Amino acid sequence: MVNLGMQVAGFIAPLTLGFVINTFGGSFKGAVWLLVSFGVVCFIAFMTLNSGKENYTTENPQIVPAVK
Repeated sequence: MVNLGMQVAGFIAPLTLGFVINTFGGSFKGAVWLLVSFGVVCFIAFMTLNSGKENYTTENPQIVPAVK
């Protein structure tokens, strides 16, 4: 699935960037703003991830580390 996603993205990304550059009359400003907006979306998604570590420690309090 990861390989499929990467292959599809590798096919669609250049087409999309070319379309955006063509739409903006050959200027790369639209493509740069598109990439910046994708970066912001990825950053927000990363900041909202939950690792779940707090749930593990509260559900399994009897586990003691092997090394002190």
